[in-house]
Amino acid sequence: MDVMDISDVEDEEMFSDSDTWIYCDEDIQPLDDDINENNWRFVFQETLNDIRENKLDDGARPLIFDGTCKIRIKKFVDTPFTFPLSNALCSRLICEHGTPMALANRYDFCGLKVPNTGWKVNPENFDFPIPLSTAIRSYTFEQLHLNTPDLSEHFDLNLHKLFIFGPCTHSKIYNFDDKLFVYLATVLVFLPSHYTGGNYRFIDDNDDNEDLHRHFFNQQELDDKSKAYILIVPPDCQHEIQPIEKGFKLLLVYHLVSNTNSIQQLISLLSKTRNHSQTVENIFLSQRLQRIFTYWERNLDKMPTKLVIPIQHSLDYSPYFSILFRDRYRTIIEILVRAIQQSSSFLVYSATLQHEAPFGDRTDSRLVIHSLTILNTVNQIALHFDSDHERTIIPNEVLGELHMYIDSFEQAGGRQQVLSNGNTVFRHYSKFQVLLIIPHAYQWDLLLDDHSFACHHLSYMLSLPTNALDSLSLNLLSCILREKTASSNLSFGQMIHYLIILRTRLGLTPNVIQLIKLLFRHKQFQDELFSNEKLFHWLNRLVASFESWSMFSMEFLEVFRKVISSSMPTKLNEIIRFLLQLSNAVLRALFINTLLRSIFKRRTLPRHVLPSTLCSILHLLIVDGSYSLDCQLSLAYNIIKRVRKTSIDGEIIEKSFKIHLIPMLINIYRDLKTKGKQSHSVIPLSAAFILIYEYCLNALSYYCSPNSLSSSPLNVVSINEALLICPCALCTRLQTFLVDSKMSTLILDVSSNLVADHCLRHTLSKFPMLSIEYKHDPCTGREETLIISKCGYEEEQKQLCFHLRRLLLQLHRL
Repeated sequence: MDVMDISDVEDEEMFSDSDTWIYCDEDIQPLDDDINENNWRFVFQETLNDIRENKLDDGARPLIFDGTCKIRIKKFVDTPFTFPLSNALCSRLICEHGTPMALANRYDFCGLKVPNTGWKVNPENFDFPIPLSTAIRSYTFEQLHLNTPDLSEHFDLNLHKLFIFGPCTHSKIYNFDDKLFVYLATVLVFLPSHYTGGNYRFIDDNDDNEDLHRHFFNQQELDDKSKAYILIVPPDCQHEIQPIEKGFKLLLVYHLVSNTNSIQQLISLLSKTRNHSQTVENIFLSQRLQRIFTYWERNLDKMPTKLVIPIQHSLDYSPYFSILFRDRYRTIIEILVRAIQQSSSFLVYSATLQHEAPFGDRTDSRLVIHSLTILNTVNQIALHFDSDHERTIIPNEVLGELHMYIDSFEQAGGRQQVLSNGNTVFRHYSKFQVLLIIPHAYQWDLLLDDHSFACHHLSYMLSLPTNALDSLSLNLLSCILREKTASSNLSFGQMIHYLIILRTRLGLTPNVIQLIKLLFRHKQFQDELFSNEKLFHWLNRLVASFESWSMFSMEFLEVFRKVISSSMPTKLNEIIRFLLQLSNAVLRALFINTLLRSIFKRRTLPRHVLPSTLCSILHLLIVDGSYSLDCQLSLAYNIIKRVRKTSIDGEIIEKSFKIHLIPMLINIYRDLKTKGKQSHSVIPLSAAFILIYEYCLNALSYYCSPNSLSSSPLNVVSINEALLICPCALCTRLQTFLVDSKMSTLILDVSSNLVADHCLRHTLSKFPMLSIEYKHDPCTGREETLIISKCGYEEEQKQLCFHLRRLLLQLHRL
């Protein structure tokens, strides 16, 4: 017996669709390598591409049934008429029961009106034999793959009308779906008739270059004209009848309807069926997808949070067309649901994908999904959403050629739409049906377009007296921290509070540890680390809840390095305040050491370090108290040396004491007192603090001595300018005082002369260089004496010295 090598056979037509194919490992090896984060998307897409398109038969097919094609017309004789009908009978049927049809092309290209020679007869005026109706239903359900028991009970065929087309010299276009009702398909039955011409053409708006559903049907060219022919087409499309020379053309129209109210219900119904896709090839494809889902389940951190898979062709205006006439998408639904049923770790939703264009203040566009309906069942809690709920989708979460759908969105135009939250957006007309696959642990991600709504869910679950929802709460908190599709405005104090509750209930589990590390990596957490007072409080609470931070120290230290590198030197004071409020001494010492290394860069007090930075560092070291006294004194000596070298006598008070040294001493003293109250002890002042304090006090005492600063009165105005002042008694005295260079002080008694609207008040407001002081009557509190002084720069410096010296002497009162 000869053995034929199958590989030598090149003619694929010798194998029929019913042949049994034997698959081996070599046949599927190219796509069955180890799944990893680099190739899973390619394997997934190629697996879906391997699903064959199973379209309807191209063209009309003969309708085979037992018996002849007959019709019984009511109000005529009870004997049924056999097709083809005579012209006289057709004319009588039109006269007694016919109604003119509505033309879609009322005028031809020359502007001439097209005569209407089409009529419709309602189904209550006729009936057909049961075998004919049964054959039409059986053929339709078989072609649309609805002939399984679990599907057929949800669908039905409704007889629409009988259409009769008479002789006409023009081509006419009709729409056979004249009711405001959702039809899933239109069934055309071409009845045997005597006519010439009248070719039929179906015009499909879903058509593309490779579609087979745009064609002609010439019934007169058929060998057997006594049979009826059947054709199934999408609903709500146009039908062209070309010129009929003589005779009448009869067409019977049915509509496929379903008891499902929406496309989501239809998809849900299809996902629960087991029909024609149970082939060996589809079983292999399903197993290939199971491998991807297994990898996804074990590597959640390397995979997207969710995956959107289109189940509607980008050129189809109706999702029903893709589901019924592009059978590939039905197979995708069944294969995906079957693959996911092997694991309870994933949820599958059907959803509607829509595009939101830039509108109003928005400059960016986004993809959103809404009308989410869950398709699979799990033994755990799963979220259900109303039709108004929507979620933003990023392009990386869409599987397939997203640009084709974006082009369809742009070509469809759009309109304004008001959302349930009151926001107005600009939505495109086109909507596409998709499947949404999301791990059960990440199902809460679907809530995150509204963070307040998600936080409300989390707060409610944690407030319940049971711990059964703690794992779900942990998943929700993880989804909130992983969110990247929108500019979130999270309250991280609240997030840490939730994390502390979960850490107390669940313990230090790997998921809790991972969540803490995820918190540290969050950009908003890093931005608010040194500026959010509430964050300080809850971060200390979180640190205090752990006995050892060794497992988090490296992550936290890396975050600290990253934040200070972007915050120095503008946020140094905020960094100092953060470190002083950090309750964990080990972490605080580690962070202080990191901060000092970043500032000094392994050099001893470099010159480029600003005096304000040195003062802030000394403030930190003294209040913290963990560094040695020698280190503090060395820094204090360097600050004094820097002040003496960089400031001259005339500027040392203004640029060094006022801006840096005195505020530093006040803040150190205040923080030490606060620290002492918290620890219920008296904290002694550091020697470095006393060194800076004595240096400032001695310098200010010297500048406050009578001989240290010379004072010279000024001539505020010239004699000519003084003549412009008001001539009243008080203003005249002020005029003399301003011109006389020997007078430095003017004392006026204003107890009875100066009223609220006196002109002296307006005159004084024109001379801001004057020092004005009121003395009040201790009994009545009324203004009694007005002291006006002319001060030069030296006098202002002396007053500043007195003020700063008084602050140092009264530190205990601040």
